[in-house]
Amino acid sequence: MRIAQLTRPIAAAASSISRTTSPTTIRQLREVLGQLRIGSSNAVVEGRRHASVKSQGAYKLRDSSTIPKKLGAKKSGDSWVIPGNIIYKQRGTKWYPGENCGIGRDHTIFALASGYVKYYRDPAKHPKRQYIGVVFNKEDKLPYPQHAMRKRRLNMIAVPIPPPEPEPEISPSGIPTQIVRQGYGRKPHPRDERIIKLRQDGSYAYAEESWRLGTLVRTEKRKMGSRRVAMRIRRRKAKAIALEMRAEREDKIARRKEALDAQRAARARKMKEYRARKAAEEANQKAAGPGGETPPPEPTPPRAEV
Repeated sequence: MRIAQLTRPIAAAASSISRTTSPTTIRQLREVLGQLRIGSSNAVVEGRRHASVKSQGAYKLRDSSTIPKKLGAKKSGDSWVIPGNIIYKQRGTKWYPGENCGIGRDHTIFALASGYVKYYRDPAKHPKRQYIGVVFNKEDKLPYPQHAMRKRRLNMIAVPIPPPEPEPEISPSGIPTQIVRQGYGRKPHPRDERIIKLRQDGSYAYAEESWRLGTLVRTEKRKMGSRRVAMRIRRRKAKAIALEMRAEREDKIARRKEALDAQRAARARKMKEYRARKAAEEANQKAAGPGGETPPPEPTPPRAEV
C-alpha cells in the first residue's frame, strides 16, 4: 500500500481524537501528517511495482525454407547476350519482348539472337508498354524507324553461286558418262530408276552415287499416336502394298499375253509363207506338163517355235 494513501485513515482517526484532545494537539498532528505527504512523481518512494518479466511482443522470424524467386533484371542496357540468355525475370508483363526477344510461360524475357540489350518504348505499338530488345550494333537505337529494312543475322556471307558446269554425255575415252537403268515391268516406278555414273579415277568403272544408295534404303519412322491412328496407317500401307502387287501381277499377265500373241503371229506368218511356196511349186509342175521332170518331194511344214 502507498504511504500517501495512509493519510486519510490517519486523518479520520485524528478527527475522532479531537473530541477528547485539545485543539493544539490536533494542529500539531496535522502538521506532522503534512510533512509526510509525498508527491506522485517519486515512484520509488511510493513503492510502485513493475513487471518482473519482460512482456513478449510480436515474434517475427523469416522462414528459411522459402525458395528465393530472384526476380528482376539480369542484363543491363548495352550488355552483350547470346541466344537463350535471360534478360529479365518478372511476375506479369511489366516488360514486353521487343526486337529479337521472346517471352516464356512464366513471363521471362530472353534473347533470340546475339547482340546488345536495349530497354525502350514504342508508341507505335502501345502508348504505355515497355519493351526489351536486342540489336546487332551497339550504336543502334530502338525502336527502328517505321518501314525501315529489317535487320537479321543469319551467320552467313552473301556470295554469288556459280552455275554448275554442264557435264558431257561422252567421256574423253569414248564411253558414256552415265547410264540410266529403268525399273522392271511395263510401267516402272520412278523410285526404281537408277543412275550409274562413270568414275573419275580413270578405272573405266561405273558406280552409283552415295546419296542415291541412301535413298534405296526405306526406313520406317515410329508412329506416334493412338492405336486407332496406327491401325489406320497400317491399313493404308497394306492397301498400297496390295495395289502394287496387283499391278505387278497384271503386268506379268500382260507380258505373257504379248509373248503368246507374238508366237501366234510368227506361226501364222510361217504357215502363210509355206502355203505360198507350195502354190508356186504346183503352178510350176502344171506348166512343165506330163513329160517333164518329176517334182521333188513335198517338204514337211516347219513347226513354229513355242
